[in-house]
Amino acid sequence: MRIGSYTIPDLRLFPKIYEAVKLIYENYQLEEIEDEDAVARLVGHKSANSGAWLSKKADMRLYGLLEPRTIKLTPLAEKLTYGTEQEKQEAINKAVLNVPLWKELYSKFGVELPESNFWVQLQRITGVTALEAQKYADSIRKAYLEDVKHIKVERKETKVSAKEVSGKTSTETLIPTSIEAQAEIVKGLVIQGAYKIAKDFIDFIESKAKTQKETPEKGN
Repeated sequence: MRIGSYTIPDLRLFPKIYEAVKLIYENYQLEEIEDEDAVARLVGHKSANSGAWLSKKADMRLYGLLEPRTIKLTPLAEKLTYGTEQEKQEAINKAVLNVPLWKELYSKFGVELPESNFWVQLQRITGVTALEAQKYADSIRKAYLEDVKHIKVERKETKVSAKEVSGKTSTETLIPTSIEAQAEIVKGLVIQGAYKIAKDFIDFIESKAKTQKETPEKGN
């Protein structure tokens, strides 16, 4: 399926693509495979000319799990199927975001998408007509959410105590060292729907800034 210049995978990464890649890896590892018919039959299709196999092959390439011009699994496929737990998760994240439209949507919305009028955002990104965007919005939204629900990102924030920042208090409350870090935390909270927590965090930062501004420096 295509919308504008973007290709949408017909199959989701889990379970169909993952299962096919795992079978191929167990039999061929990262070898280049000459007999494409054998591979197609291995993953449940009649032959290499089967429409279902051709679609699956295209999707594996879209996720970055099959080399572009040959029947050979990529190192990413190896990590996805038989890597360590950390390697598997990193491979999942990369495979999902190898889909160009998924990468665009994730950079704008994270793991959630607007529930109403998503087609408007889809039209802006893809450049298609309003009619085409409305036609495909629901199916694309569903496909995207099915894939990105498997993404997990471990956030690592560098923190210091409020005492170190202000020099005025003995509290050990931890806050991020930079505005960028603060913004990332707020973004993550908003994406997850934790609006109240995000608001409390913003209020806390604003109150600290106000206190620092109003407290006269020593010697004045």
